[in-house]
Amino acid sequence: DLSNEVFYEIFEYLDACEIYYAFSNLNYRFQQLINSSLLLLKLKLDDSQSEEIFINNYQQILHLNKGQIFSIHLWSSENTNQIISIFTIDSSFNCLESLVFYTIESNVLISLLPTLTCLPRLFSLTIETWSNIKDLGNIYRLIFNLPKLKYIKFKAIESNNFDIIISLPIATNEQISSIEYLIMDHHCAFD
Repeated sequence: DLSNEVFYEIFEYLDACEIYYAFSNLNYRFQQLINSSLLLLKLKLDDSQSEEIFINNYQQILHLNKGQIFSIHLWSSENTNQIISIFTIDSSFNCLESLVFYTIESNVLISLLPTLTCLPRLFSLTIETWSNIKDLGNIYRLIFNLPKLKYIKFKAIESNNFDIIISLPIATNEQISSIEYLIMDHHCAFD
């Protein structure tokens, strides 16, 4: 009979969806392990699944286990925007430390970033967009307002316009950023 700690270590290597599919209906003990606040979940949603399975995974895991989710990775050109549009981010995601968005549209990103300020432990944010973003300065101002963020990687694939000017806010007593690592993977000029 293996201890709960051994199962928690095994679960660290699995995605939340894999844990639920493999263990949720197995027996009472596994149900208790999965619902325990000691289990931190990594949620990876991608478009390799059918849209119905994708949405069901989102609803079943994301809504029921907000307080256990440690990281969320969304890979999808169509479903990312759909999930984010119905994705209510609030302080009940009290363990969420890392968000990764691939192929997110710039308008969705601009509406999403202000909602992330309520996350008490969001330390890492990775954004990759295929959109040609013209208002990078506004996006960076929203990113710098995230109170706990330490790492940001922002990649704009089609942002190959060398004329894009970014005006980064100067740190003042009113606005001091906690960011330690800033990776800007796009063309730009600073003002």
